[in-house]
Amino acid sequence: MVQIALLNFQLYVVTTHISATSNSILFKSEVPRMDTPLQIHKRKVYTTTAIGLIFLVLLISSLLFLLGGLIFHTEFCLLNTRIEFLHYKNLQSRLKYGLQDQGWQPIRLQSRFGYELIGTFILNPRPSNKTIIFLHGISATQAMGMHYVEMYLNEGYNLLIYDSRSHGASSGACTTWGYYEKYDLDQWIDWLLERNPQSTIGVHGVSMGAATALMHTALNEPSKRVKFYIADSPYSDLTKLITQKIITYTQSQYPLWIHILVKCASLVSYFQSDFLYEEVSPIKNLTNVTTPILYLHSEADVIVPVEMSRELYEATNGYRELHTFPNIKHGRAAIDRKSEYQDIVVKFLHIVDE
Repeated sequence: MVQIALLNFQLYVVTTHISATSNSILFKSEVPRMDTPLQIHKRKVYTTTAIGLIFLVLLISSLLFLLGGLIFHTEFCLLNTRIEFLHYKNLQSRLKYGLQDQGWQPIRLQSRFGYELIGTFILNPRPSNKTIIFLHGISATQAMGMHYVEMYLNEGYNLLIYDSRSHGASSGACTTWGYYEKYDLDQWIDWLLERNPQSTIGVHGVSMGAATALMHTALNEPSKRVKFYIADSPYSDLTKLITQKIITYTQSQYPLWIHILVKCASLVSYFQSDFLYEEVSPIKNLTNVTTPILYLHSEADVIVPVEMSRELYEATNGYRELHTFPNIKHGRAAIDRKSEYQDIVVKFLHIVDE
């Protein structure tokens, strides 16, 4: 009996100790630990410092991207638009000969945006109401049109060629890749119709000139002053083209920085020249266009991929044709495949003239 009583007493002591310990732990957990004023101050300093560093990193990154955008836009739109001027010496000589000895008419046109455009009107020896307006590509000049003079004169067309803004002898702060150039084209159409209201007008552009022509289609749709367009090597969307080219050039696996850079360059262009790269998108202009369009593109084009002409062709609702040239470089089909190129163009002209 004594042993049993002693065992019960020990069990009571152990139970009481466990209960007291549990209550002590519970009591401690219920009482929050109070930070000292020094700890609170340190936490505030750390938080403020972290926020400041994050803001500083974002600010520096933004400034670097804007600086990169400024440099890119300057190179892309302001400089190098006349670098190929000397490459056209033979064509320039042909143009000079036509102006001096064949009665070709030099023209000066004041753009509604305040710069001067220089062009040449080449009359067909046989009087004609039909005229082709030729639009050259980036860094070229109106002399590029010399490659097409014979073809169009033989088909009974006059030919109007001109230096795009910020190219050749024309002035203008910078090139806008078709945005303002489409309005310049519209002014040249005004000039032709003022000279001869019965004019039948077609537009033939190469590269940037082709994109400009396609940008003009939306302006033309209500009045149909242009009867047809020929687009050789056009880009479907400027932002897409730039982004693809930078990704290919840098072989970047993380294209996010490229998208940011292009956006910053577009923002710079807006403040400098009042246009955004996103606004240069020929494919967006074709939704309701019914004017006939002939698409021509070289399959070995590494500057503007042939897929862009295919995209434009699919987006065109009116009459359209697409012809591609294997193993030919950008904009070279009219030179390297001259006979085939001219046959395609002439057949198209006969269709749209019917």
